[in-house]
Amino acid sequence: MNRNLLVASCFTVGLIAGCSTLDIGSSQHNISQQAMPAEYGWAGAEGPLLGGSQASEQHFYTVTNRKELVAALAESGDLPSIIQIRGTINLSSDDAGRELTEEDYRVAPYRFELYQAAYAPSVWNIKPLVKGRPNRKLSGPQEEARLASADQQKAQIVVKIPSNTSLIGLGDDAKIIKGMLHLSAGVENVIIRNIHFEDAFDYFPGWDPGDSFKIDPSYPGCQAEYVNANVGPQKCRGGRWNAEYDLVSISGAKRIWIDHCTFSDGDRPDALFPPVYPFPQNEITQKVQHHDGLIDITNQADLVTISNSYFHDHDKAMLIGNSDKKTSDDGYLRVTLHGNYFKNVGQRMPRVRYGQVHSYNNYFVGDASGDGQGDNNYERHVDSLKAKPKHNILRQALGAGKHSAIFSEANVFDIANGTPANAIGHMKGDVAFDRGSMFNGQMLDIIEEANQVSGKSLSKDVGWQPSLYGPSPVLPASDVIEYVTANAGAGKL
Repeated sequence: MNRNLLVASCFTVGLIAGCSTLDIGSSQHNISQQAMPAEYGWAGAEGPLLGGSQASEQHFYTVTNRKELVAALAESGDLPSIIQIRGTINLSSDDAGRELTEEDYRVAPYRFELYQAAYAPSVWNIKPLVKGRPNRKLSGPQEEARLASADQQKAQIVVKIPSNTSLIGLGDDAKIIKGMLHLSAGVENVIIRNIHFEDAFDYFPGWDPGDSFKIDPSYPGCQAEYVNANVGPQKCRGGRWNAEYDLVSISGAKRIWIDHCTFSDGDRPDALFPPVYPFPQNEITQKVQHHDGLIDITNQADLVTISNSYFHDHDKAMLIGNSDKKTSDDGYLRVTLHGNYFKNVGQRMPRVRYGQVHSYNNYFVGDASGDGQGDNNYERHVDSLKAKPKHNILRQALGAGKHSAIFSEANVFDIANGTPANAIGHMKGDVAFDRGSMFNGQMLDIIEEANQVSGKSLSKDVGWQPSLYGPSPVLPASDVIEYVTANAGAGKL
């Protein structure tokens, strides 16, 4: 860990309008010292968001590995701090820099193959159903060992970010990989910029046999009571693998700005891990999940702006609000998404519950062919188990969930083989608004078109109007592609 200012090694940009800066001995202003532009989205609703821009020299760090990052965060605590990331920081590594893998975290007797066999639908689902589903609370030595293994991994790869922190990547190759940044309740005033985030890989995903389970007589042999190997609940659709880690988890934190960052699964996308159970538990959605979200915003998190960032090659990008039943989220989860690029992402860009979400001047690119609904042929979408799939099936970009109020403005959707229902869709929500957006090269009333396609009815009365745009006006949809592809992502400041 290096506390030197290293101004000469930092690239320099002009001041952003409305920023506050800290002069710590250099005639040049650098990105690490910049604050968020005034009123730039929901993050600026309660005044300037400074991050660590008022840090003293003592709390100005440059870090190159996990050990140094954790030490800098611990030393600064909630005092204003600027932490610069140089090169690649692997959060799944020990203090000597050795990468830790499944065998380092695994607690005996856990083995994936044994776990898979113990909770296979043909074994677990034949027990009496609980509230119309297979028992979702797994028991036995394999589940106990999986949970213990998961605890060991979590203790190593989850890094907590405190209040009043600016976490800034140096140059165009700063990366944080194989772990999760966690911003919890009580944390506020955080800036994260110019960093590539990749591959928060969960070595110990859990199988939930009751997730999306349904007694559906159209599936041969599907019924609530077990009769024999061919008739019973083991022949019904349902069950999902669930991973634990997001690349960035904003869980209860507020006043957060994420800008010019890049998010992906890296070299280990979940599509390389196919379903392990036979029909009817081998749908696309039942592939073994090792990654959760890219950024999730939950548990009364509030006042977040995500701008000029690149999300690619992942299934479920962003969850805002984690439960329909969590009514305490009402009045929170206010998020602005501006100038972001979503490419080859399957869904949740974002999927919203309760929040007032302003999405404007974002660019969504994907392919909806073979949307996976009722499609049981995983291999149809994968070249081979050793090769990257052709695409994540884009099921839905903006998802209107329960009590959500999405205000979409001048976005561009290029969705091959898709319809406006893939752009903005009904997910237990009943309202959404859009104006000035473009779908596959045409200016459309996307809400009206989506309603016609889906047969559902999203009202346009979201009950609020955005006013926090910062220093830049909304671009017309015709200018969005050029702007976003030139500016979104790490290394493009």
